[in-house]
Amino acid sequence: MTPLELTQEYIFAHDLRAASAKIYLAATKALIKHFGGVDVETIDHRNILAWRRKVLENGLSKRSWNTYSNHLRTIWGYGLEHGILTHTSINPFKKTTVIPPKRPSKTVAGDAIQRARSWLTSLVDLEQCTGDRSKITPAWFWLATFEMFYYTGIRLNALLCLRYKDIDWDKQMILVRGETEKTHREFSVPIMEGLAPHLRRLLDEAKGGGFAPEDQLFNVNRFSRHYHRKEMNIDQVEAMYRKLTDKIGVRMTPHRFRHTLATDLMKQPERNIHLTKSLLNHTNIATTMNYIEADYDHMRAVLHERSLAQGALKHVRRVDSSGAIPQPTNDQEQRLHREPANQAIQQIEHLTSNRQPCESGQMPTAPTDRSALPLEFSSVDSVPPFPPGELFETNMLFTLIANMQRAPSFSRRSSGTAGGFGQTANARASP
Repeated sequence: MTPLELTQEYIFAHDLRAASAKIYLAATKALIKHFGGVDVETIDHRNILAWRRKVLENGLSKRSWNTYSNHLRTIWGYGLEHGILTHTSINPFKKTTVIPPKRPSKTVAGDAIQRARSWLTSLVDLEQCTGDRSKITPAWFWLATFEMFYYTGIRLNALLCLRYKDIDWDKQMILVRGETEKTHREFSVPIMEGLAPHLRRLLDEAKGGGFAPEDQLFNVNRFSRHYHRKEMNIDQVEAMYRKLTDKIGVRMTPHRFRHTLATDLMKQPERNIHLTKSLLNHTNIATTMNYIEADYDHMRAVLHERSLAQGALKHVRRVDSSGAIPQPTNDQEQRLHREPANQAIQQIEHLTSNRQPCESGQMPTAPTDRSALPLEFSSVDSVPPFPPGELFETNMLFTLIANMQRAPSFSRRSSGTAGGFGQTANARASP
């Protein structure tokens, strides 16, 4: 059996959309281009790894290779499961994918969306006032298409497959049929207030144009004489978005609007992942998470709340780049005045506690270890040094000393009597 025959068996056994079947065939054709017309029995794991190395060296992107690998692994897995492949029990495409580089953000900034909306609205007014054909025509139709992707986030193929009867105006709902979806699941999308006037005009124009219930609703060819196709296709929608991208300078596609919608919904206070999953019609939450871009503003806010709750910001040292001399806060200023005073009190108490009582005719004995004294006396005036003036006021120290228990007074040594004492009544007491 050839790879193409195996692929056709797989497509025959599955209910695939035409676009999905096309991808499986494309992967098979790439394999045939490399291996030639060989049978599936000759393809093993090492052959696939050699093919991978060659195509990646020739410039194929890692994402494109992963697309080939994943689809071919599914085809070979089907053949092994149903006994079509009997020569082996090992899938040769297992573990052949590579890690692709991180994709850039697929969201569209809000200001870019607003500028695109304003430009399309101006084209609508221009056509209505002048009757001339605008760069994107009919502008009202493309504005309705733009708002449809913005408000609903539906896939491009789903929009192209919407029928006139799929809009339930009474219930304000849009039905998306399962056969048009990758997930094959039917779901509904509410008509939002901002989308309603655009969709209402589209329905009115379609009714005036004689649309049947089964007719394609978003079909620009039936709303303008400048188009001659029977049905609108992907190329026409992508051509409009290319013009929009050129004008705004920001890449816009219907699929980017899906990513933007998912990210915006997760920025809301509720952050309901299940609502987002249902709106995008995903079968797996993991797929939905891939559509959501990291919200760094929210991340910063959460981390800030954590640091506040744990008191981490109290220990942050602020750096003033202006070069100005920092001014102490009230707490710092009180501490500057309080700490020197406390130190002075402690030194004075220590000094007085170490003094020995003065007996008549005797000089108190000084400690043999002068390093034990907290204050050193000057040989000139025998007054203990004070703290620096800028940190402690002199009158404050005298006030503190006056309130302390008075120490015994010693008479100053007379310069005329060697080793004796003068009259204590005329001598100045040393503190």
